[in-house]
Amino acid sequence: MASAPLSLGYCSAAALRMAARRVSQFYDAYLAPEGLKVSQYSVLSVAARRRETAPTVNELADELGMDRSTLGHNLRPLERDGLVALQLDPVDKRVRRVVVTELGRAKRRACRQLWAVAQGRFEEAFGASRTAELGDLLVSIARDLDLRAVSDVLQSPAPGESLDHVR
Repeated sequence: MASAPLSLGYCSAAALRMAARRVSQFYDAYLAPEGLKVSQYSVLSVAARRRETAPTVNELADELGMDRSTLGHNLRPLERDGLVALQLDPVDKRVRRVVVTELGRAKRRACRQLWAVAQGRFEEAFGASRTAELGDLLVSIARDLDLRAVSDVLQSPAPGESLDHVR
C-alpha cells in the first residue's frame, strides 16, 4: 500500500515541477554562452546520437518522453539556427526525420563542455551518490513506473481509496 503524503500541502507533481524548473534554470545559465537552453541541448544530443538513420519526429518525441508539440517547440529554434534540418524520409514522404547538421554537431560539442561543468557543479552541491540515486529514481519514473490515467482511476479506484481530491 502506498504511504500517505507527508502533509496536506505535499504534491509530488508540484515538487517535481518546482525542482525541474530550478535545475533547468541552473543548466540554462551554463549553456547560455552557446545560446541554447538545456531542453534544446537535450533534443540536439538525443537526435545526434542516432548515427545510422536520423530519427523521425515521432521516434525522437518518444525517446525524449515528450509529446510532438513540445518537441516542435524545441525543434523550431534549432531548425531556424541551422542546427537541425527536418527532411522527408526517402521511403515514406509522410515521415520527417530530424537530421543534425554539421553546425549542430559543433554546437553540441561546445555545449557538452559547458554541460559537463554544470553537471560537475550540480554533483558537488547535491552530492555524487545522491545525484546518481536521483538520476536512477527519475529514469525509473520516466520509463518504468506504471501510472494509470486519471480516467482509469476514476473508473476503478483502489480498495479504500477516495477520489474526492480528483474531482
